[in-house]
Amino acid sequence: HGMALRLLFDRARFIRLSIAQVEQSALLGGCIAVIVLLLFLRSLRPTMIIALSIPLAVVATFILLFQATISLNWMSLSGLALGIGMLVDNSVVVLENIFRHRQQGVESTRAAIVGSQEVGMAIAASTLTTLCVFFPLVFVQGMMGMIFQELALTVAFALIASLVVALTLVPMLSSK
Repeated sequence: HGMALRLLFDRARFIRLSIAQVEQSALLGGCIAVIVLLLFLRSLRPTMIIALSIPLAVVATFILLFQATISLNWMSLSGLALGIGMLVDNSVVVLENIFRHRQQGVESTRAAIVGSQEVGMAIAASTLTTLCVFFPLVFVQGMMGMIFQELALTVAFALIASLVVALTLVPMLSSK
């Protein structure tokens, strides 16, 4: 009975602060991306379509992380912050092509279908090549493997979610 349990070192506060900082950086990055899009697109409606695609892709990424039993930690949230910039790319390409068809006088529903079909294979190929860059990190062994595996899988899930959102949600919202 002479045993006592004492806390010698508590890193919980540092970890919480680190995760909060990564979350804040991801949110700030998403907001800056929307502002930059507004400046370049010069139209609120397409910017809002892409702004809506970001949180939807993030939620889809969280669902995939949950299914893969990856916890929210510094590395997985860093992967998400890294992936947020890439989340916008696919949606911008699809939206821009749909917008081009609309400017040519094509009806909105038809422009959404044709515009997304024309660039669908190109953004899928682009996303898959980016996935190929992160894929080898999944097979790194040891402690580094454990660290980089979560980062690589999070980026991969974010890219897959962005591709699905760009090919489904963006054309649907653009057609309305």
